[in-house]
Amino acid sequence: MTNKQLDAEEQRLLDLLPKGMERPRPLRELVKLTGWSNRKIRAMIYRLIVVHHQPIGAVYDHPSNGYFIITNDTERAIALAPLTSQITMMSKRARAISNADLESEE
Repeated sequence: MTNKQLDAEEQRLLDLLPKGMERPRPLRELVKLTGWSNRKIRAMIYRLIVVHHQPIGAVYDHPSNGYFIITNDTERAIALAPLTSQITMMSKRARAISNADLESEE
């Protein structure tokens, strides 16, 4: 899955992600393997997905939580479910804030 557009760090991170969700690689393990911060790894995963269109998913169920390369439609659906739920919750929150009555300053 080598991609010429990826820089060396992006390629290194991509190479550390397992294909398929059987054994996703946890964020803390990626931190240990790379020496990078949580924030840097999350930013790079975002970039790999959004800029480089890499099919990276995440599962959040302990004990098998972590990142993986999506290999089929079932894994895609599992990876999309928490994102879709988060979008719905954030939309409700934004709508509630937009419609909230504000105290007048008078």
